[in-house]
Amino acid sequence: MSPMRLFDSHAHLDMADRAAPAAPVADMIARAEAAGVIGIVAMAGATTPGEYSKTLEIADRYDWIWAAAGIHPHEATAACPRMLEKLSAALEHPRVVALGEIGLDYHYNFSPPREQRIAFETQLRIAHETSLPVVIHTREAETDTLAILRDGGAEALGGVIHCFTASGEFAEAALALGFYLSFSGIVTFPKAESIREVVRWVPDDRLLAETDTPFLSPVPFRGRPNEPARVARVVEQLAEIREREAEEMAGVTEENARRCFGLDEGEGEFRDSR
Repeated sequence: MSPMRLFDSHAHLDMADRAAPAAPVADMIARAEAAGVIGIVAMAGATTPGEYSKTLEIADRYDWIWAAAGIHPHEATAACPRMLEKLSAALEHPRVVALGEIGLDYHYNFSPPREQRIAFETQLRIAHETSLPVVIHTREAETDTLAILRDGGAEALGGVIHCFTASGEFAEAALALGFYLSFSGIVTFPKAESIREVVRWVPDDRLLAETDTPFLSPVPFRGRPNEPARVARVVEQLAEIREREAEEMAGVTEENARRCFGLDEGEGEFRDSR
């Protein structure tokens, strides 16, 4: 067992089987626990009714795994009234602690930008109705993301900018809105110095670690499907960048994740503040 208490603030456990069919999710979760992972927030995404169920079933099975539910910007065209009703129902699940991931992705534009903005704005309104923090995805869309967050009253919601890859200016603006910044295995990539520079100055109480499983495996695992156990490598890199001990950085990121998502200090305890 790792001496670190690790918290993976963002993983797609419902996609792990597709990324590595020979590695069942239960085995992946067991490896995470053996590595010292004591908390995971699993993203539940859907394009058709019923797709949220797999992640919610996993969260039901493990008292140290929670869920977030949302419609990803890649799937914004699926945000029809029926899907929004299904999302609202998923958000009532007792293991759901956030709405997400939502936001804008102008790199791939798998959904037209206008549809992405509409879905983003709509889901922020739902977050206000449910009093949930939001998990934000933004890629090559900093200006529009900030405008929608500000206009949508996101400061009252709080949440996290997941897999942070944006500019220092965006980081400052997100922090001013009360958001946490979550860093993934990208911080270990040789060409990610601009992201490491942001890691150096983010306040201690706004820093999170994630894997984005099954994506973005850290060095030396690049090219393989990622998994929550590897959040240890992310935490080690954060500690190295900030010149801290890894165990201390693990404690910082665990405490911040629990505060961000409204979790009690004890393992497996969720404080429903709605």
